[in-house]
Amino acid sequence: MKADVMVWVQRIVGAVFAVGVVSLIGAIATQVGQAEGWPPLPIFLGLLGIVALILAAGACLALISLAISARRGSEALRRIAAQGAAAPAAIKATPVRVFSQTPLREVVTEPQPEPAPSRPARPVGRALVAER
Repeated sequence: MKADVMVWVQRIVGAVFAVGVVSLIGAIATQVGQAEGWPPLPIFLGLLGIVALILAAGACLALISLAISARRGSEALRRIAAQGAAAPAAIKATPVRVFSQTPLREVVTEPQPEPAPSRPARPVGRALVAER
C-alpha cells in the first residue's frame, strides 16, 4: 500500500503532538513533586502549554487535511475531463444552453398584470382619534 506524503506528514504532526503532551505532563509532575504543596504557576504554565499544543496541532492537521482534499478533488476533475475528451464528437455537436434568455417578442406578447387598485380618498377635516 503506497501512502501519500501528506498522510505521513499528518502522522508525524500527530506523533509530535503526543510526545509534547506527554513531556508537558511529565514536567508538571516533576515540578509539583519537588515543591511543597501545590504550586499554581507550573500547573498554569503546563495547562497553557497543552492548550497551545492543541491549537498548533489542530491548525496543522486542518491545513494538511485541506491540502489532501484539494489534491484529491483536482485529480478527480482531471479524470472527469479526460473522460469527457474521449467522448464521441457526435454527442458534442449540439451544445445545450441551460441558462438561455427568452426572446423579447415572447416577453412583449405576455399579458401584463393589472395595476393595483388605488387607495380610497381620505375624509377631509378633523377626525377624533382618541379621548383623554
